[in-house]
Amino acid sequence: MRTYILRRVVAIPVIIFVVSLIVFIFLRALPGDAADVKCGASGQADQTCVEGLRIRLGLTKCDGANSIGDWVVCRGDQYVSWLGNILIRGNFSYSAKNEMPVTDQLWGRIGVTLQVGLLAMLFSLTVGIPIGILSAVRAGRISDYIARFFSILAISVPNFWIGTLVVALPAYFWQYRTSPDWVGWDDPIQHLRIIVVPAAILALAAAGYIARIARSSMLEVLGSDYVRTARAKGLSELTVIGRHVLRPSMITIFTVVGLQFGLILGGSAIMEQIFTIPGLGQWIISSIFERDFQVVQAIALIFSTWFVVVVLLVDVGYRWIDPRIRN
Repeated sequence: MRTYILRRVVAIPVIIFVVSLIVFIFLRALPGDAADVKCGASGQADQTCVEGLRIRLGLTKCDGANSIGDWVVCRGDQYVSWLGNILIRGNFSYSAKNEMPVTDQLWGRIGVTLQVGLLAMLFSLTVGIPIGILSAVRAGRISDYIARFFSILAISVPNFWIGTLVVALPAYFWQYRTSPDWVGWDDPIQHLRIIVVPAAILALAAAGYIARIARSSMLEVLGSDYVRTARAKGLSELTVIGRHVLRPSMITIFTVVGLQFGLILGGSAIMEQIFTIPGLGQWIISSIFERDFQVVQAIALIFSTWFVVVVLLVDVGYRWIDPRIRN
């Protein structure tokens, strides 16, 4: 187990490097840049503004490349310089939109996205696991069919569609805003009111998936010989389910929970955009349209790091769930 975890830790920098390189290459393949966006629509932009801004933002460094090889070398130098600044100085360069350091703008937005993601994960666990347990224990009964129906429905319906309806319908029929203006923790009640709704919508699909996996894994364990033995010894049904069924099933459930947390953090981009929450998700969407490459690269790097770290924590967590894989 230690060797396996060590291999995963060593693989983390490689995965992050590959992701950052892919994002860097594909962003440079997009037509236009930040100067075109800031100075006007394509074909109508003030060329003096465009040229001056491109020089100030350092977007002209590869304009003199006369061949593919020269272009690759130039872009490679840019990538190495960008990555070196992150590793050595912790500097994510400057935003092309406001020409402010990206690092200074990241910290507050990271906290906002984490709040939404952690709350969504809490909702998905408190709903998904009990529904999965109920569905497995009462398999084949009406409550099982109802639980399975709503689990599949939650997985199938896109969360962006639900979010759009939650925002649009109350505003249209009752002139009620479900996405009020953003406030911080200075007003805790209003702050929670803002993030609870998008977090709950994000949690729907994750809760449905967790419930389905919990049901499947528990059904396999419920048919085991040691579960029948535990019941034959006269143990209460609550003890049998909690000690002899749920814990062996947690390996599969724990894996799904870790993956769903990473997906929730990535999926928060759409919810933040719909509910105008100033987190990393909203920032990366606006930065893509504004061709603010430095911001997009920084956020993609953070999201990929979060995902691989969560997967690593899931692997480490196996040691405390199943004693058979501790060595």
